[in-house]
Amino acid sequence: MQIAKTEINKNVNANVEFKDIDISLFRHFPRLAVALEALQVTGKDVFSKDTLIAAKQIDVALNLMSLFGGDQMKIYSITIDEPRIHAIVNKDGKANWDITIPDTATTATPEAESSFNIQLKKYAIKDGYISYIDIPGDMSSEIFHLDHSGSGDFTADLFTLKTTTSAESVSFTYTKIPYLINAKATLDADIAVDNRNDKYTFKTDDIALNDLKLSAEGYFQFVNDTTYGMDIKFNAPSTEFKTLLSLVPAIYKNDFAKIKTSGKAIFNGFVKGEYNAVKMPAYNINLNIEDGFFQYPDLPQPVKNITIALKVDNPDGITDNTVVDLSKGHIEFGNDPFDFKLLLKKPVTDQYIDAWIKGKLNLAQVTQFVKLSGDTKLSGLLDADAMAKGNVAVITQQKPGPFSANGFINITNLNYSSGDFPQPVRNSNIQVKFDNPDGVADHTVIHVPAAHIEIGSDPIDFNVLIKNPATTLSFDGSAKGKFNLANAAQFTSFEPGTTLSGLLSANIAFKGNKTDIDKEAYDKINLSGMLNVADMQYASKDYPTGINISNAAFTFNPKNITLNSLKAQYLKSHITASGAIDNAIGYALKDEPVAGSLQVHADKLNLNDFMGTETAATATDSAAGTGTSSSEPFTVPKNVAFTLQAAIDELTYDKTSYHNLKGSVVIKDETVSLQNLQMDALDGKIGLNGSYATKTDKKNPAISLTYDVKELNVEKTFYAFNTVQQLMPIGKFISGVISSQLTLNGKLGSDMSPVLSTLTGKGNLLLLEGVLKKFAPLEKVAQTLNVAELNGLTLKDIKTYFEFANGKVLVQPFHVKVKDIDMEIGGMHGLDQSINYAIGMKLPRSLIGTQGNALINNLAQQASSKGIPVKLSDYINLNIKMGGTISNPQIKTDLTEAAGDAVADMKQQAADFAQQKIDSAKKTLQDSAKSIKDEVVKDLKEEVAKQLLGGKKDSADSGKPLEDTRKNAEEAVKNTLKDLLKKKPAKDTARKE
Repeated sequence: MQIAKTEINKNVNANVEFKDIDISLFRHFPRLAVALEALQVTGKDVFSKDTLIAAKQIDVALNLMSLFGGDQMKIYSITIDEPRIHAIVNKDGKANWDITIPDTATTATPEAESSFNIQLKKYAIKDGYISYIDIPGDMSSEIFHLDHSGSGDFTADLFTLKTTTSAESVSFTYTKIPYLINAKATLDADIAVDNRNDKYTFKTDDIALNDLKLSAEGYFQFVNDTTYGMDIKFNAPSTEFKTLLSLVPAIYKNDFAKIKTSGKAIFNGFVKGEYNAVKMPAYNINLNIEDGFFQYPDLPQPVKNITIALKVDNPDGITDNTVVDLSKGHIEFGNDPFDFKLLLKKPVTDQYIDAWIKGKLNLAQVTQFVKLSGDTKLSGLLDADAMAKGNVAVITQQKPGPFSANGFINITNLNYSSGDFPQPVRNSNIQVKFDNPDGVADHTVIHVPAAHIEIGSDPIDFNVLIKNPATTLSFDGSAKGKFNLANAAQFTSFEPGTTLSGLLSANIAFKGNKTDIDKEAYDKINLSGMLNVADMQYASKDYPTGINISNAAFTFNPKNITLNSLKAQYLKSHITASGAIDNAIGYALKDEPVAGSLQVHADKLNLNDFMGTETAATATDSAAGTGTSSSEPFTVPKNVAFTLQAAIDELTYDKTSYHNLKGSVVIKDETVSLQNLQMDALDGKIGLNGSYATKTDKKNPAISLTYDVKELNVEKTFYAFNTVQQLMPIGKFISGVISSQLTLNGKLGSDMSPVLSTLTGKGNLLLLEGVLKKFAPLEKVAQTLNVAELNGLTLKDIKTYFEFANGKVLVQPFHVKVKDIDMEIGGMHGLDQSINYAIGMKLPRSLIGTQGNALINNLAQQASSKGIPVKLSDYINLNIKMGGTISNPQIKTDLTEAAGDAVADMKQQAADFAQQKIDSAKKTLQDSAKSIKDEVVKDLKEEVAKQLLGGKKDSADSGKPLEDTRKNAEEAVKNTLKDLLKKKPAKDTARKE
């Protein structure tokens, strides 16, 4: 099963998971049944949180002989049980079902014959759910309890596919207009399939939406992978008004069969053309109702004289050429007439309307005409007499053109409650006035003088006055009230598992104009007041343990938003905060730079919990080696400039606890900087500064770190940090106390861990006191020389200087004297644990054992035989070279007179190390130059395209792509030269030479 998962995931750009594979000889006997249990397919990258399909089971019938071998597996039938399909086209036009991996082959290769032979005879979908959301097309659909089956000879080029389809509920919305709402649907059709041209032609009279019967004919064709062609006509054969009335959900679900109706209706239309990410087909819908009438037999009043003349026409598939013409609308509730009309043209650009509404309706009397669901209660008065004519874009976009509006819409004493609204809407009054005295668009006034709404026991009052909509669009208003956040579920749908509660209270006044907003003069927008949140609790699948805000108090003024106080709890952390935010309006409206400062205190903070863990599915994939992880480093926002003064009593990261942490975190220029952070940890004190930047590289963020640590426990420090384990592997064998300074630069990988090969830096380390034991290289020296005193060294005040680059750490020569043994030590080790060290040792002969003395005498004889005079005395001068690895060292020992001074070897190593740094810096500059060149070419192409195509500059854009690229180039070059030209540290005057 794991092999199957791995192979599937290799061949699709998605994460595929299933619980089991079920094989049966009996379920489809005499054919072999193979089923995938609990299939789930989730997307990657932008769709990483979206499930494309989840199915209880996908059952396939194969030829039985495929169980025992053979070249091909013949598939006869496919059944999908309880699929849940979520099809999405995001704002960039990318579809989440496009999960095929592109063929990167540059030359055509003969296509191997597939081991699967599709001899499909039938297929079925049982109890399915389909959600379709097309953001660019402003279209959505939802289907519940879908049953669909088809049968035919799929091996033939031309055949008839017999299909049967039913769904308990179908909804469809286009350009915010709901064309279908929870309609019960059936469709039976014989479809002529042309496999050679991917074309499906049909003609059927067996389509039903609730009681509305439809006839349809035409074709649907797959033009290519992204384009669909169609030419479909539909018509309602019946002219009875009742069939159309069945599409009104509130009427259809309450004793619809008993309703008395009369009247005539016509309903037809077509859709013709091609559909893809940038194109829509042409379409037309005609609806006419004359003398419509319906009455429930047990209700006293009818709804009568219903007249509707509606035509929706789009001649070429261009959305802006759509015309919605509701030329006549009339309905009488008892003796109360209601009249309306609407003409809509150019819905994308000018947004021209010619609309009118007039009538009165006592909502308390609606129950005399229509049966409301069980516990629904409704009362109040709707009174409207209003018109609007002209281009709505005059108001929304300040485009020149005609517009005027006059009249009013009043809702008085509205009360509404139902099972979906456990907290009723009560005592609500809203009046909207429209006034235009002379037909000049800019003289239109829209006024809501005093509106009052109560939701449960929470009152909300607001007013707003809008003037000069064609030029400056000035506004002046206020809002005051409170709202129980638990009631938000009555007005919006949350994701499963999401809960929200708490109390929101506000008293806000606002005054300004849209011209100042467009000019980014937000200081001229007069925003004042307060907003408080109390006892807020929020939980979701992303925050399963919940966020609790016991209190948050904000005040508003034209300059900024002030957070007076915040008390919150998250993941066992108690957090308090205060501060101010500047330009919040610009950031919210146009993604402009936002700045501010916050003071934050937490009693304890466990970063392991904050960073979270991988989901079980991801962990399974990782263990299987499928490589489905889509984690990416945190990207620092480019329009944020924030200073955070932090104080944390106890911070936990990995297995280490830090206490009394204080310092500043500055977010600016796509960089997070740590400034003067101080903390107690690892039995000592740590001070550090650093940065994390994603400005030039989002996938491999640049990091820099400078620390100054005092009196840390060596063993605890070694096991606390992976980087220390690589840079200072000897720490594993030392028990003691160290102080150190370090400057480091490098890159992080996608898992936010340092890319060790990119790390460069330098520092020093002072071992105040400690014991070195079980260090294999030193033990090997002790064994070779037969000096027991070298097996365990007690060290004190040993200071070393080091630097690192290209995966190597250079330790400059330092002096150690232990039990009359003088040593000058220096060299290099690799992050791969390789070692290359030299030791100049002055060793008392009295400490050397018998085996060691024999070695010394042998070395002296070898030197003499080569003509090198050696005089052995009470002290022996040795040149010891260490190679191999820390765990498997290789030791070479010789007399200084024969092998030369060990210090000279160390100097040569330092020179080689410096040259490698220069070579590496040159390569970095070359790579940066190529990257800069590519970026400049890209920006030039985009700029030229904009100029040639007459594209307008985005007001939210800096408008200087080449300038931004230049700055990034300067930053990259400066950073490289900075690393290359770092000054070498001054010698420690206290160090013995």
